[in-house]
Amino acid sequence: MRPVKIVIHKQVHLWLFLFLAGISSVASAQQEPQYTQYMFNTMGVNPAYTGTRDALSATLLSRHQWAGMDGAPRTYDFSVHTPLNKYNMGVGFSVISDNYGPVKNLFFNINYAYRIKLSQSTILSMGIKGSLFNYHVNLSSLNTDVADPAFEQDLEQKFKPGFGAGIYLYSDKFYAGISAPRLLETDLNGNQTTTGTITELKRHYYFMTGVVLGNKDSFRFKPSLITRVVEGAPFSAEITGQFLFNQMVWAGASFRTNQAIAMLAGVRISPQLMVGYSFDFPVSQLKPFDNGAHEVVISYDFKEFTKEKLVSPRYF
Repeated sequence: MRPVKIVIHKQVHLWLFLFLAGISSVASAQQEPQYTQYMFNTMGVNPAYTGTRDALSATLLSRHQWAGMDGAPRTYDFSVHTPLNKYNMGVGFSVISDNYGPVKNLFFNINYAYRIKLSQSTILSMGIKGSLFNYHVNLSSLNTDVADPAFEQDLEQKFKPGFGAGIYLYSDKFYAGISAPRLLETDLNGNQTTTGTITELKRHYYFMTGVVLGNKDSFRFKPSLITRVVEGAPFSAEITGQFLFNQMVWAGASFRTNQAIAMLAGVRISPQLMVGYSFDFPVSQLKPFDNGAHEVVISYDFKEFTKEKLVSPRYF
C-alpha cells in the first residue's frame, strides 16, 4: 500500500505546485478553453460565426489533456446555432465545462449575429456574446501535509457576467475574423479572504483566417491560422494545414507556438454528420507531465433546416 500512497502524494503536490504558480498554466495565460480543432467549433472563438452555416448546427467537442494523469484538464463543449434568414441574423448558445485538478469552470453563453451581404459570394457577420461564468476551486480536498489557512476554505465565484464581440468575413472558400470573446475581466478571488487577489480572467483577443486551395473535388488543401493575445501571457499562434479528399475525408497537422504539434483527421459520414479527431504532442516545459491531448469533435447539420439551393459543401 505504501507505493500507492507515494504516487497519490506526488500528484497532489504537483497540483499544489501548479495551483500556487497560477492555478495551473491556464490561469496565468490561456484562460478561455483552447481547442486544436477550433475550425470546427468557431462559434466558441468568435460569436460572429453564429448562424453562418445556413442550417441548425449542433457541435459536441471533448478534449482530454495530460492523458493518464489524475485530475488532468478535461473540457466538454456543446453548442447549437441557427440562422434566422428572414432577418439576416443568427442565434445560438453553448455550455462549456472546463475542469483541471481542483478547479471546475462552467460557462453559459448566448450568441447573436447580424449578416450583411457584401457581394454575391462574400458576407460580413457581426456578433455579440453574453455569458455567465461559475468558478469553483476545491482547496479543502488538497492534502498540504501541513495545516494552511489558505487551503481550508474553497474558492467560489458564482455566475459572474461576461461579454464579447467579433466580426467574421467569409465566402465559400475563405474566411477571416477578429474577436474578443471576453471583454470583462473577472476577479477570481471569490470568498477567499486569507490572501490577496489570486488571479482574474483576462481579456482575450483572437485573429483567425483560412482558405481552401485547389479546383479538383478529389483533392484540396485547407491552410488556416489563429492567433491569441492575452494580457500578461506570451503571444500564441497556431498554423494548421489539412488535405481534403473527395470532400469527405481530411488529414493534416498543426503547430502551436511553444506548446504542441498536433495531428488531425476526420470524415464526413453523411452530408450532415461530421466526426473529427486530433492528438497533441507536447513541446512545452510541462512535457514531463504531459502525455498529450486527445480531442474529438462531432457536428451535425439538421437537413430540414438547410437551404435547398445549397449544393456545395461548407468548408468552414
